[in-house]
Amino acid sequence: MGLVAAPLPAWVFEVDGVHAPAGSYSAAEKTLKGRSTLPVYKRQIFPERVVGETAASPAKAGETLWQNDGVRLWRLPEVDAGIAILSVTSKMHALGAEVVAGVREAVAFAERECDGLVIWHEAPFAVGANLKQVMEAIGAKQFDVLEQSVHNFQLASQALKFSKVPVVAAVSGMALGGGCEFAMHCARRVVALESYIGLVEAGVGLIPAGGGSKEFALRAARNAAKTANNVPFDFVQPVFSTIAMANVSKSAGNARELGFVDEADIVVFNVNELLYVALRQARGLAESGYQPPLPARNVPVCGRTGIATLEMMLVNMREGGMISAYDYVVAKAAATALCGGDVEAGSLVDEEWLLTVERKLFVELLKNEKTQARIAQMMETGKPLRN
Repeated sequence: MGLVAAPLPAWVFEVDGVHAPAGSYSAAEKTLKGRSTLPVYKRQIFPERVVGETAASPAKAGETLWQNDGVRLWRLPEVDAGIAILSVTSKMHALGAEVVAGVREAVAFAERECDGLVIWHEAPFAVGANLKQVMEAIGAKQFDVLEQSVHNFQLASQALKFSKVPVVAAVSGMALGGGCEFAMHCARRVVALESYIGLVEAGVGLIPAGGGSKEFALRAARNAAKTANNVPFDFVQPVFSTIAMANVSKSAGNARELGFVDEADIVVFNVNELLYVALRQARGLAESGYQPPLPARNVPVCGRTGIATLEMMLVNMREGGMISAYDYVVAKAAATALCGGDVEAGSLVDEEWLLTVERKLFVELLKNEKTQARIAQMMETGKPLRN
Protein backbone atom coordinates (compact mmCIF):
# COMPACT_ATOMS: atom_id res chain seq x y z
CA MET A 1 0.00 0.00 0.00
CA GLY A 2 1.58 3.27 -1.15
CA LEU A 3 1.42 6.78 0.21
CA VAL A 4 -1.38 9.14 -0.82
CA ALA A 5 -0.67 10.67 -4.22
CA ALA A 6 -2.39 13.98 -3.48
CA PRO A 7 -0.06 16.96 -4.01
CA LEU A 8 0.96 19.27 -1.19
CA PRO A 9 -0.93 22.56 -1.03
CA ALA A 10 0.72 25.56 -2.67
CA TRP A 11 1.21 27.47 0.58
CA VAL A 12 3.73 24.88 1.79
CA PHE A 13 6.17 26.17 -0.86
CA GLU A 14 5.40 29.83 -0.16
CA VAL A 15 6.51 30.01 3.50
CA ASP A 16 9.89 29.33 5.09
CA GLY A 17 8.37 27.66 8.17
CA VAL A 18 5.14 27.15 10.04
CA HIS A 19 6.29 28.81 13.27
CA ALA A 20 8.06 32.14 13.69
CA PRO A 21 8.63 34.70 16.48
CA ALA A 22 5.49 36.55 15.37
CA GLY A 23 3.29 33.44 15.56
CA SER A 24 2.20 30.39 13.59
CA TYR A 25 1.16 30.43 9.93
CA SER A 26 -2.55 30.22 9.16
CA ALA A 27 -3.11 28.77 5.68
CA ALA A 28 -6.73 29.95 5.71
CA GLU A 29 -5.80 33.57 6.45
CA LYS A 30 -2.36 33.47 4.76
CA THR A 31 -0.68 35.21 7.69
CA LEU A 32 1.11 34.57 10.97
CA LYS A 33 -1.18 34.49 13.99
CA GLY A 34 0.02 35.01 17.55
CA ARG A 35 -0.94 32.97 20.59
CA SER A 36 -4.45 33.14 21.94
CA THR A 37 -5.03 36.04 24.32
CA LEU A 38 -7.81 34.33 26.26
CA PRO A 39 -7.47 35.03 30.02
CA VAL A 40 -6.93 31.35 30.82
CA TYR A 41 -3.58 31.39 29.01
CA LYS A 42 -2.31 34.21 31.22
CA ARG A 43 -1.95 31.56 33.93
CA GLN A 44 0.94 30.15 31.88
CA ILE A 45 3.61 32.73 32.63
CA PHE A 46 6.27 30.67 30.85
CA PRO A 47 4.34 28.45 28.41
CA GLU A 48 5.92 25.72 26.32
CA ARG A 49 7.27 27.10 23.06
CA VAL A 50 7.22 25.57 19.60
CA VAL A 51 10.20 25.44 17.25
CA GLY A 52 10.82 28.89 15.79
CA GLU A 53 8.99 30.74 18.56
CA THR A 54 11.02 32.99 20.81
CA ALA A 55 10.42 33.93 24.43
CA ALA A 56 12.30 35.17 27.46
CA SER A 57 14.01 32.45 29.47
CA PRO A 58 12.92 32.23 33.11
CA ALA A 59 16.62 32.52 34.01
CA LYS A 60 16.69 36.03 32.51
CA ALA A 61 13.09 37.13 33.00
CA GLY A 62 11.81 39.64 35.50
CA GLU A 63 13.78 41.94 37.77
CA THR A 64 16.69 40.50 39.75
CA LEU A 65 16.62 41.52 43.41
CA TRP A 66 19.65 39.58 44.67
CA GLN A 67 21.75 36.60 43.61
CA ASN A 68 24.82 34.54 44.40
CA ASP A 69 26.44 31.50 42.78
CA GLY A 70 23.60 29.20 43.86
CA VAL A 71 20.33 31.13 43.70
CA ARG A 72 18.62 34.06 42.02
CA LEU A 73 16.00 36.16 43.82
CA TRP A 74 13.75 38.02 41.39
CA ARG A 75 10.23 39.20 40.77
CA LEU A 76 7.72 39.74 37.97
CA PRO A 77 6.36 43.29 38.43
CA GLU A 78 3.72 42.75 35.75
CA VAL A 79 2.28 39.79 37.72
CA ASP A 80 2.91 40.72 41.38
CA ALA A 81 5.71 43.09 42.33
CA GLY A 82 5.29 42.26 46.02
CA ILE A 83 6.03 38.52 45.80
CA ALA A 84 9.68 37.54 45.32
CA ILE A 85 10.67 34.37 43.43
CA LEU A 86 13.64 32.29 44.57
CA SER A 87 15.19 30.09 41.87
CA VAL A 88 18.05 27.66 42.46
CA THR A 89 20.61 27.93 39.66
CA SER A 90 23.00 25.06 40.48
CA LYS A 91 23.28 21.97 38.26
CA MET A 92 20.22 19.74 38.74
CA HIS A 93 19.36 22.19 41.51
CA ALA A 94 21.64 20.38 43.95
CA LEU A 95 21.69 22.03 47.37
CA GLY A 96 25.29 23.00 48.06
CA ALA A 97 26.66 25.50 50.56
CA GLU A 98 26.08 28.44 48.21
CA VAL A 99 22.40 27.47 47.79
CA VAL A 100 21.85 27.06 51.53
CA ALA A 101 23.40 30.47 52.19
CA GLY A 102 21.32 31.92 49.37
CA VAL A 103 18.08 30.59 50.82
CA ARG A 104 18.74 32.24 54.17
CA GLU A 105 19.64 35.56 52.52
CA ALA A 106 16.59 35.39 50.24
CA VAL A 107 14.24 34.88 53.19
CA ALA A 108 15.83 37.80 55.03
CA PHE A 109 15.46 39.99 51.93
CA ALA A 110 11.82 38.98 51.46
CA GLU A 111 11.06 39.78 55.09
CA ARG A 112 12.50 43.28 54.63
CA GLU A 113 11.22 44.17 51.18
CA CYS A 114 8.39 41.87 50.06
CA ASP A 115 4.99 40.49 51.01
CA GLY A 116 5.81 36.86 50.27
CA LEU A 117 8.26 34.44 48.68
CA VAL A 118 7.82 31.64 46.14
CA ILE A 119 10.46 28.98 45.51
CA TRP A 120 10.20 28.10 41.83
CA HIS A 121 12.33 26.99 38.92
CA GLU A 122 11.87 24.50 36.13
CA ALA A 123 12.00 20.81 37.10
CA PRO A 124 13.58 19.19 38.98
CA PHE A 125 12.74 21.05 42.18
CA ALA A 126 15.93 19.72 43.86
CA VAL A 127 17.84 16.45 43.80
CA GLY A 128 19.19 16.82 47.33
CA ALA A 129 22.53 17.76 48.84
CA ASN A 130 25.64 18.38 46.76
CA LEU A 131 27.38 15.04 47.30
CA LYS A 132 30.60 16.27 45.71
CA GLN A 133 31.03 18.85 48.47
CA VAL A 134 30.22 16.19 51.07
CA MET A 135 32.82 13.76 49.73
CA GLU A 136 35.48 16.46 49.55
CA ALA A 137 34.96 17.24 53.23
CA ILE A 138 34.98 13.53 54.13
CA GLY A 139 38.24 13.06 52.23
CA ALA A 140 39.79 15.86 54.26
CA LYS A 141 38.35 14.41 57.51
CA GLN A 142 36.57 17.71 58.11
CA PHE A 143 33.68 16.28 60.09
CA ASP A 144 33.39 19.43 62.17
CA VAL A 145 32.88 21.34 58.91
CA LEU A 146 30.27 18.81 57.82
CA GLU A 147 28.37 19.18 61.08
CA GLN A 148 28.37 22.94 60.64
CA SER A 149 27.12 22.47 57.08
CA VAL A 150 24.23 20.34 58.34
CA HIS A 151 23.52 22.96 60.99
CA ASN A 152 23.47 25.66 58.30
CA PHE A 153 21.03 23.57 56.27
CA GLN A 154 18.79 23.24 59.32
CA LEU A 155 18.96 27.01 59.83
CA ALA A 156 17.85 27.50 56.22
CA SER A 157 14.93 25.11 56.71
CA GLN A 158 13.94 26.89 59.91
CA ALA A 159 14.22 30.26 58.15
CA LEU A 160 11.66 29.06 55.60
CA LYS A 161 9.35 27.78 58.33
CA PHE A 162 9.51 30.84 60.60
CA SER A 163 9.71 33.49 57.89
CA LYS A 164 7.66 36.57 58.73
CA VAL A 165 6.23 36.46 55.21
CA PRO A 166 4.59 33.37 53.69
CA VAL A 167 6.89 31.07 51.71
CA VAL A 168 5.31 28.86 49.06
CA ALA A 169 7.17 25.98 47.41
CA ALA A 170 6.21 25.40 43.77
CA VAL A 171 7.28 21.79 43.22
CA SER A 172 7.57 19.90 39.95
CA GLY A 173 9.62 16.88 39.00
CA MET A 174 11.95 15.43 41.62
CA ALA A 175 12.09 16.89 45.12
CA LEU A 176 14.44 14.52 46.89
CA GLY A 177 16.27 14.59 50.21
CA GLY A 178 17.01 18.19 51.12
CA GLY A 179 14.68 19.42 48.39
CA CYS A 180 11.83 17.56 50.06
CA GLU A 181 12.87 18.99 53.44
CA PHE A 182 12.87 22.56 52.13
CA ALA A 183 9.39 22.05 50.69
CA MET A 184 8.15 20.54 53.97
CA HIS A 185 9.20 23.67 55.87
CA CYS A 186 7.30 26.12 53.65
CA ALA A 187 3.97 27.60 54.68
CA ARG A 188 2.28 26.07 51.64
CA ARG A 189 3.14 23.78 48.74
CA VAL A 190 1.80 24.02 45.20
CA VAL A 191 2.67 20.71 43.55
CA ALA A 192 2.56 19.66 39.91
CA LEU A 193 0.73 16.38 39.39
CA GLU A 194 3.90 14.73 38.06
CA SER A 195 6.05 15.29 41.14
CA TYR A 196 8.30 12.71 42.71
CA ILE A 197 8.93 13.61 46.33
CA GLY A 198 10.80 11.66 48.98
CA LEU A 199 13.42 11.48 51.71
CA VAL A 200 15.93 9.20 50.01
CA GLU A 201 18.91 9.65 52.32
CA ALA A 202 18.88 5.97 53.35
CA GLY A 203 20.02 5.12 49.83
CA VAL A 204 23.38 6.75 50.58
CA GLY A 205 23.56 5.50 54.17
CA LEU A 206 22.19 8.63 55.85
CA ILE A 207 19.01 9.93 57.47
CA PRO A 208 17.04 13.15 56.86
CA ALA A 209 18.83 15.82 58.88
CA GLY A 210 17.76 19.06 57.26
CA GLY A 211 14.74 19.14 59.55
CA GLY A 212 12.85 16.29 57.85
CA SER A 213 13.02 13.85 60.75
CA LYS A 214 12.16 16.66 63.15
CA GLU A 215 9.12 17.72 61.13
CA PHE A 216 7.68 14.22 61.07
CA ALA A 217 8.24 13.86 64.82
CA LEU A 218 6.37 17.13 65.38
CA ARG A 219 3.55 16.11 63.08
CA ALA A 220 3.22 12.77 64.86
CA ALA A 221 2.81 14.57 68.18
CA ARG A 222 0.25 17.01 66.72
CA ASN A 223 -1.77 14.25 65.08
CA ALA A 224 -1.68 12.12 68.23
CA ALA A 225 -3.03 15.03 70.28
CA LYS A 226 -6.19 14.91 68.15
CA THR A 227 -6.89 11.27 69.06
CA ALA A 228 -8.27 9.65 72.18
CA ASN A 229 -5.12 7.58 72.76
CA ASN A 230 -2.65 10.44 72.19
CA VAL A 231 0.06 7.98 71.12
CA PRO A 232 2.63 9.54 68.70
CA PHE A 233 3.99 6.10 67.75
CA ASP A 234 0.87 5.34 65.70
CA PHE A 235 1.91 8.17 63.39
CA VAL A 236 5.67 7.57 63.55
CA GLN A 237 5.52 3.95 62.35
CA PRO A 238 4.28 4.57 58.76
CA VAL A 239 6.69 7.49 58.33
CA PHE A 240 9.55 5.32 59.56
CA SER A 241 8.83 2.76 56.85
CA THR A 242 8.78 5.50 54.21
CA ILE A 243 12.15 6.91 55.32
CA ALA A 244 13.86 3.58 55.97
CA MET A 245 12.88 2.26 52.53
CA ALA A 246 13.68 5.61 50.84
CA ASN A 247 10.24 5.61 49.23
CA VAL A 248 9.54 8.28 46.61
CA SER A 249 6.03 9.34 45.66
CA LYS A 250 4.79 8.36 42.21
CA SER A 251 2.64 11.48 41.92
CA ALA A 252 1.47 14.49 43.88
CA GLY A 253 -1.48 12.47 45.16
CA ASN A 254 0.83 9.74 46.38
CA ALA A 255 3.03 12.40 48.04
CA ARG A 256 -0.01 13.44 50.04
CA GLU A 257 -0.57 9.83 51.12
CA LEU A 258 3.07 9.56 52.24
CA GLY A 259 2.85 12.78 54.27
CA PHE A 260 5.06 15.02 52.13
CA VAL A 261 2.10 17.12 50.98
CA ASP A 262 -0.60 18.45 53.32
CA GLU A 263 -4.35 18.44 52.75
CA ALA A 264 -4.32 22.23 52.37
CA ASP A 265 -1.69 22.12 49.63
CA ILE A 266 -2.64 22.61 45.98
CA VAL A 267 -2.11 20.08 43.20
CA VAL A 268 -1.81 21.61 39.72
CA PHE A 269 -2.47 19.48 36.64
CA ASN A 270 -0.81 21.83 34.13
CA VAL A 271 2.82 22.34 35.16
CA ASN A 272 2.94 25.57 33.13
CA GLU A 273 0.46 27.10 35.58
CA LEU A 274 2.55 26.19 38.63
CA LEU A 275 4.26 29.56 39.10
CA TYR A 276 1.04 31.53 38.60
CA VAL A 277 -0.83 29.48 41.19
CA ALA A 278 2.07 29.69 43.66
CA LEU A 279 2.24 33.47 43.32
CA ARG A 280 -1.51 33.69 43.95
CA GLN A 281 -1.23 31.42 46.99
CA ALA A 282 1.55 33.58 48.44
CA ARG A 283 -0.49 36.72 47.82
CA GLY A 284 -3.58 35.16 49.41
CA LEU A 285 -1.67 34.15 52.53
CA ALA A 286 -0.11 37.61 52.79
CA GLU A 287 -3.46 39.39 52.39
CA SER A 288 -5.13 37.17 55.00
CA GLY A 289 -2.73 38.28 57.75
CA TYR A 290 -0.24 35.41 57.66
CA GLN A 291 1.59 34.70 60.91
CA PRO A 292 4.43 32.17 61.15
CA PRO A 293 4.14 29.31 63.64
CA LEU A 294 5.87 29.45 67.01
CA PRO A 295 8.80 27.09 67.73
CA ALA A 296 7.42 23.85 69.10
CA ARG A 297 7.90 23.13 72.81
CA ASN A 298 6.78 20.35 75.15
CA VAL A 299 6.62 17.86 72.31
CA PRO A 300 5.95 14.28 73.53
CA VAL A 301 8.21 11.73 71.82
CA CYS A 302 8.26 7.94 71.61
CA GLY A 303 11.75 7.64 73.10
CA ARG A 304 13.43 4.31 73.85
CA THR A 305 10.16 2.35 73.76
CA GLY A 306 9.40 3.54 70.25
CA ILE A 307 12.96 2.85 69.09
CA ALA A 308 12.81 -0.69 70.51
CA THR A 309 9.50 -1.40 68.78
CA LEU A 310 10.80 -0.19 65.43
CA GLU A 311 13.99 -2.16 65.99
CA MET A 312 11.93 -5.34 66.33
CA MET A 313 10.56 -4.69 62.85
CA LEU A 314 14.10 -4.24 61.55
CA VAL A 315 15.29 -7.50 63.11
CA ASN A 316 12.57 -9.40 61.29
CA MET A 317 13.40 -7.67 58.02
CA ARG A 318 17.12 -8.37 58.42
CA GLU A 319 16.59 -12.02 59.31
CA GLY A 320 14.26 -12.37 56.36
CA GLY A 321 16.90 -11.02 53.99
CA MET A 322 14.86 -7.93 53.15
CA ILE A 323 17.55 -5.52 54.37
CA SER A 324 21.32 -5.74 54.84
CA ALA A 325 23.15 -5.44 58.14
CA TYR A 326 24.07 -1.86 57.34
CA ASP A 327 20.53 -1.04 56.23
CA TYR A 328 19.66 -2.03 59.80
CA VAL A 329 22.19 0.45 61.22
CA VAL A 330 20.91 3.30 59.05
CA ALA A 331 17.26 2.51 59.74
CA LYS A 332 17.85 2.38 63.49
CA ALA A 333 19.37 5.88 63.28
CA ALA A 334 16.22 7.03 61.46
CA ALA A 335 14.08 5.43 64.18
CA THR A 336 16.10 7.20 66.87
CA ALA A 337 15.63 10.59 65.18
CA LEU A 338 11.88 10.08 64.68
CA CYS A 339 11.45 8.94 68.30
CA GLY A 340 13.28 11.93 69.79
CA GLY A 341 16.53 10.24 70.79
CA ASP A 342 17.58 8.06 73.72
CA VAL A 343 15.04 9.36 76.24
CA GLU A 344 12.13 7.92 78.18
CA ALA A 345 8.89 7.42 76.27
CA GLY A 346 6.61 10.42 76.73
CA SER A 347 9.48 12.82 77.42
CA LEU A 348 8.75 16.40 76.45
CA VAL A 349 11.33 17.98 74.15
CA ASP A 350 11.53 21.08 71.96
CA GLU A 351 12.23 21.63 68.30
CA GLU A 352 15.91 22.41 68.83
CA TRP A 353 16.41 19.10 70.64
CA LEU A 354 14.98 17.18 67.70
CA LEU A 355 17.24 19.05 65.28
CA THR A 356 20.28 18.27 67.41
CA VAL A 357 19.42 14.56 67.57
CA GLU A 358 19.07 14.18 63.80
CA ARG A 359 22.21 16.25 63.13
CA LYS A 360 24.41 14.19 65.49
CA LEU A 361 23.15 10.91 64.05
CA PHE A 362 23.73 12.16 60.50
CA VAL A 363 27.36 13.09 61.21
CA GLU A 364 28.03 9.76 62.93
CA LEU A 365 26.79 7.94 59.83
CA LEU A 366 29.02 10.11 57.64
CA LYS A 367 32.04 8.82 59.57
CA ASN A 368 31.16 5.22 58.69
CA GLU A 369 33.08 3.77 55.73
CA LYS A 370 29.97 1.99 54.47
CA THR A 371 28.08 5.26 54.18
CA GLN A 372 31.08 6.77 52.40
CA ALA A 373 31.05 3.82 49.98
CA ARG A 374 27.35 4.35 49.29
CA ILE A 375 27.89 8.04 48.55
CA ALA A 376 30.82 7.25 46.22
CA GLN A 377 28.75 4.65 44.37
CA MET A 378 25.86 7.06 43.92
CA MET A 379 28.19 9.74 42.54
CA GLU A 380 29.89 7.33 40.13
CA THR A 381 26.92 5.36 38.84
CA GLY A 382 23.76 7.12 40.00
CA LYS A 383 22.66 3.83 41.57
CA PRO A 384 22.45 2.89 45.28
CA LEU A 385 24.89 0.44 46.83
CA ARG A 386 23.52 -2.27 49.10
CA ASN A 387 26.40 -3.07 51.44
